[in-house]
Amino acid sequence: MEKFASKKIKQLAQVIATKDYDVIALQEVNQPMKEEVIEHKRFIKPTQEVNLVPLKKGNYAGVLVKELERLKKYYFWTWSANHKGYDKYDEGLAILSKTPQKSQVINISHTIEYRNIGTRNILKSKISIFNKKWLIFNGHFSWWKGSEDNQIFKHEWDKAQIALNENTKENIIFMGDFNNEASAYNEGYDYVLKTTPFLSDSYTIAQENYGYATMEGKIDGWKTTSDSKRIDYVFVSDKLT
Repeated sequence: MEKFASKKIKQLAQVIATKDYDVIALQEVNQPMKEEVIEHKRFIKPTQEVNLVPLKKGNYAGVLVKELERLKKYYFWTWSANHKGYDKYDEGLAILSKTPQKSQVINISHTIEYRNIGTRNILKSKISIFNKKWLIFNGHFSWWKGSEDNQIFKHEWDKAQIALNENTKENIIFMGDFNNEASAYNEGYDYVLKTTPFLSDSYTIAQENYGYATMEGKIDGWKTTSDSKRIDYVFVSDKLT
């Protein structure tokens, strides 16, 4: 966990409570591997999990949900582990929603080995909001190319497309950390827009937007650069634009 995590969770919860978001997607959601197994009355266990890791005390999303409850904001939530992180955390994805959801895990990587940080899944949740049905996807993808110059992201996105192409008539929102810069020509960002023409980048089509970068400075995975980058996106189906 990062420094001052408790303070930052309180700050995040306050923002969510103030903005009153209907759906929230979180990536790199950790929980200590050695903590005790817990339950939560609004936790929804996803189906087709690749690695059957139970919910544990200290789960970041769980702590956030409890902080929101303290602020009188109540969310249903789902979480699933992708892989082991830093040899001491179960690292995964979470989706929070004001209404119940039906969630499913879809593997998109070359491997499903839990010890391998290259194991990547996406979460797919069916949610009904304002009497309209939505398909919410959440993913944490790899870089465009790996250490052996292989196109990791392309493989992952190609597998994610299978689920997307089966639901092109649905109201789709795909959120996540794509680990690909919007400004990098002919790489991951361009590949998403090229291969899924029914999706649009909500940032570029919004009537108003605030800021640009979603990552600033050096972080794990981007330690060779200090530039600000836009690598996190919310893609929406054209029928919503």
